[in-house]
Amino acid sequence: MYKAPYELFNNQYGVRLSYIVSDVDKRNAESVALFSYSAYKLRSHRNQGFRIKEGRGLGNEALINFSKLPVQEQNVLIEKWGDPAKTTKHHQFKDFITPDAAALSFFSAYRLADGRSLPKEVILNYTTHASILNACHIIISNNSARRKAMGGVKANIWGKLAECVFNLDKKEFGHSLPPNYRRLQEKFRKYKKEGYTALIHRGFCNDNSRKVTVDVERLILSLYIAQNKPYVGDVSNDYLRFLAGDIDIFDFQTGEVFDRNQFCENGQPITLSEATVWNYINEPGNRIIVDKFRSDSLTFNSTHRPHHHRHAPNYSFSKISMDDRDLPRKMPNGNRVKAYYAYDITSGCVIGVAYSQTKDKALFIDCMRNMFHFLDRNGYGMPMQVEVEHHLVNTFKEDLMQAGVIFPFVRWCNPGNSQEKWAETGNRIKKYGYEKRYQDGIGRFYSRLEANKTKSEKIFDAQNNNYKEKTYSYQVLTADDKEIIEKYNNALHPNQKKYKGLTRAEVLAMYVNPELAQVDRALLLRYIGNVATTSIRRSQYVQVQYAKYSLPDPKVMLRLLPNNYEVKAYYLPNEFGETDSVYLYQNEVFICRCEKISAYNTANAEWSEEDPLSYSKQAHYVTKFDSMVKQKKAGLSRLKVVENTNYYAQGEVEVSLESALQPNERFDLPEDYHYEDYNRMNAINAL
Repeated sequence: MYKAPYELFNNQYGVRLSYIVSDVDKRNAESVALFSYSAYKLRSHRNQGFRIKEGRGLGNEALINFSKLPVQEQNVLIEKWGDPAKTTKHHQFKDFITPDAAALSFFSAYRLADGRSLPKEVILNYTTHASILNACHIIISNNSARRKAMGGVKANIWGKLAECVFNLDKKEFGHSLPPNYRRLQEKFRKYKKEGYTALIHRGFCNDNSRKVTVDVERLILSLYIAQNKPYVGDVSNDYLRFLAGDIDIFDFQTGEVFDRNQFCENGQPITLSEATVWNYINEPGNRIIVDKFRSDSLTFNSTHRPHHHRHAPNYSFSKISMDDRDLPRKMPNGNRVKAYYAYDITSGCVIGVAYSQTKDKALFIDCMRNMFHFLDRNGYGMPMQVEVEHHLVNTFKEDLMQAGVIFPFVRWCNPGNSQEKWAETGNRIKKYGYEKRYQDGIGRFYSRLEANKTKSEKIFDAQNNNYKEKTYSYQVLTADDKEIIEKYNNALHPNQKKYKGLTRAEVLAMYVNPELAQVDRALLLRYIGNVATTSIRRSQYVQVQYAKYSLPDPKVMLRLLPNNYEVKAYYLPNEFGETDSVYLYQNEVFICRCEKISAYNTANAEWSEEDPLSYSKQAHYVTKFDSMVKQKKAGLSRLKVVENTNYYAQGEVEVSLESALQPNERFDLPEDYHYEDYNRMNAINAL
């Protein structure tokens, strides 16, 4: 704690011994070194009253009577620290000012009504106020402290305290406490009653004090969000012209006309420099709002809008992500090939792909078919969840892509939020990590990075908008992309810390989710398969695409509707264009799965290894059919119908007489209708 060189003791001004002795082990760093410690001892012995206080006890220091020092030595002290009669109280008051850690903690944690914290300089200022008022409290409440600081006099104590507070060094104690003793006393009483909160100015962060500023800010921001996206300099110029009366500004939505008198303070217009306008616009809170008007949704979302933080699943096929893209290189007609990918998020593998020259729902269905072939070929189950966008897939929202139909969970990504779909990340990695490495012309002409910027050579013709650009056929582009997918899937997984030494394809195969359900082919093919209307023939087979497919059992005939042999056959050719089985539906109800009939050679001498099996299957089916017919036949009996002659009515028969029908005028023969006419009509009818 700081100790002043002077101290008032028993109404006498004393100088602390350490500030005047020259001995290294006893002097203060700021000592004026008037004499040695031994000289002090000698003077104290010879001169009565030279020492007004002995330095006995811990923390106590001997005081030398200022008035007993020679004039030369007094002048040295006055030149160094001032006249003790004028400065002693001030210096001694400083002795009681100690940093208030609790106040610093309180003001640092304090939050204003708008959620902001106090500025650093305000926190330090309020903490200093608390420390000074704490010192006032010690001096007032403690007689010993008051005697030490004020000479023990209690009269006019607040006047003396106010003088001490006012004379504090502003560089050392930056405060704004009132110099008037009444105001200081009032501040102290409020502080003792309310605590640290009393030191916070009531007008701090008050919107009323910023009303003019808010109006100016609103006008500047409104000018900045104009449709033509003006520069800051244009906004500043328009604001000054508005104040000068050169232009009027109104809100075309509400019709409100801005009153330039609202932009005055003390009768003078509030003029702003261009730098101030720039500061208003680029305050973080304001920048968010103006960018909402001036930027497209993609730019705004990627710059300002908060996003979710996620991590990849632990098992493959727990979630897949699907999205479309245009292949970077063009075809001769100037268009790009449309591609649709299905990614496994855990491994990053492409597990389904389709290509087309048009972006339509058929492209999505083709990708689903390709993915299903991949799953079926490798014996994987159906993925647990899929994330898709609304653009192409919305058509299937109520059937194929409804949660619980094919996929247990379906995530519909929000439109325009590309970062939500992992497939966007997969597309970027595939494009700039592999396509760029193995293909030419990959990048964008407007890319900032030189390595990703494509070259273009302008053709100066009548249109003045054509460029030389290498093109590729549809077949070449799709073949190149399939090759890239093969390289991409078999490259090392990017998370080598977790999957050390494993490729994406190996992670896909080794970390399959054990809870995967098997693919319901009958249900899946109803949505993504081809369909043909056919009929069941000879209680045995259906014909689809010129091939015959056998019923699994003759009893399937019992599931058909009465007198209706027509069914719909759903099928999905494999990558070689072959169809091994079809799935029959009648009236949207699944009937059975039919496998392809393998015909056997009629000549036994030419039989191959497959012919006996084919013969056995067909013979077994015929046997089952005969057995079914025999069983059903045994349940029936040959019956003969005879008249029951012993039947008598149990009660009397009531005979009711009905009146004869009256002739209808429509059918009455005319009077001139002769017998010859009747014979002629009979002859005609006989023909």
